[in-house]
Amino acid sequence: MKAWWQLWLQSLRRMPVLIAIAVALWAATLYFALPWLRGEAGTGTLAAAFFCIASWSWHVAQGFTLRSICMPESFMLPQFRRRLLEYAAIDASFWILLPIIVVYLRGLPHAPLIACGLLLVPVLGVIMGGNPRANTFIWPLFIVLGWAPTYFTRLVQVALQSALTPLLILTLIALLLAFGIAPLLRIEDRQADTSPLESTGLGRNAMRSAPGEPQRTGAIGRRINALYDSTSQRAMHRALIGYRRNANLTHRMVLVRRLLLPHDNPEAIALRVALVASFACFYFLAVMHRPHFEPAVIGAYAIMLSVSRFPQLNLGMTRMRPNMADLYLTLAPETRAEYQKTVSDALLVLVPISMLTALVYTSLGAVLVRATDPWQMLFVAAIVSAAASLAALALHLIGPEGRTGRAIVNVSVLLGVMAVYWGGYWLVGIAGYLIGGAVLALVTLSFGGGVWFAAQREYQQLAPRFDAPIG
Repeated sequence: MKAWWQLWLQSLRRMPVLIAIAVALWAATLYFALPWLRGEAGTGTLAAAFFCIASWSWHVAQGFTLRSICMPESFMLPQFRRRLLEYAAIDASFWILLPIIVVYLRGLPHAPLIACGLLLVPVLGVIMGGNPRANTFIWPLFIVLGWAPTYFTRLVQVALQSALTPLLILTLIALLLAFGIAPLLRIEDRQADTSPLESTGLGRNAMRSAPGEPQRTGAIGRRINALYDSTSQRAMHRALIGYRRNANLTHRMVLVRRLLLPHDNPEAIALRVALVASFACFYFLAVMHRPHFEPAVIGAYAIMLSVSRFPQLNLGMTRMRPNMADLYLTLAPETRAEYQKTVSDALLVLVPISMLTALVYTSLGAVLVRATDPWQMLFVAAIVSAAASLAALALHLIGPEGRTGRAIVNVSVLLGVMAVYWGGYWLVGIAGYLIGGAVLALVTLSFGGGVWFAAQREYQQLAPRFDAPIG
């Protein structure tokens, strides 16, 4: 079968939803373009808008596929670069060359500028899908333009009148391709794999990609990872010293936690909070300088951000099975239930960490948006985050290992967190801190604690598994 067909199937398998959206938008483009070709001028703008969104969506999926298949082993395939070039030529013929021909046949004004725009849209899509680091430089540009729409309108008007604008766009396209696509086509040594239970947030996109895909991190990301690794090394060194001085159960549990959760030591938690706080401050100062929402939503978002760590637990524990055999032999438990209890007790530390991060993010958000009643947000967030963390830890500890099952559990947890937070916020506002808080704590903590104890009992009855996950 042709190589270009196989490449298209890769995109369909990896990003079926995005491909379906692009095809639906292309069908809408055709629906509005046919009347425009027959002379109805009113539908041309709609056709152009749908086509640009369709092209961008399609090429985001193509960029994700390109990022997944450009592994060092792939370049050993015969004529791999040539096949990629052929596929790119076929794709450009449909999404770029054909619309440009239609533009010139219709005699539209500013045809060279439109042609450059038709080329810029798919290039942006491919780069944003294939090189997530490029989003760091692309999205701030859109944020600035959205912050000053008047200046953006004037800029567009001046650009339409300048003959150098197409050349400027072509230069920008060349720079984007050199910055975003060229690194994918270079053969580089694969970096050392990180722990599946890392908590930096920098490698989670790589974990969701295809098996064997190299983790590509920029210079800033490598420096941040080095900081996290240095904190984990110091924490492990302190845990070893404490265990050698006094080999009791407490120091033994601390040592197990440092092995399983390398980036959940106090220094790494402080670094993670500082990074999130810096991004949050930039976002609010650059975009949300005038709040357009209810400040109480900050608490809900902070809890969602704190419990977003737990889906990684299910996937990470599955991927760590072969390595857990060494831990089992080192601990030498008398029974399998003792080993399972040790692991579950070690992971329980994620609950107070999740509560702490939720409260810190809520406090930061309350300060940035100048909330009128921050104490109510913090009070409700403390109760709901505790119950939500217990429930999320329990569900992801014994939950389904398949991708679909994990997604369903994750969506259920997030929807439940939102419902409970807003219900609790309303209840505390109506009944007060004492009565409303007592009812909220009784209901939520009873549910979260009951789910956790049931899950822990079920987990202790399971036999330890050390086989590598299939796929």
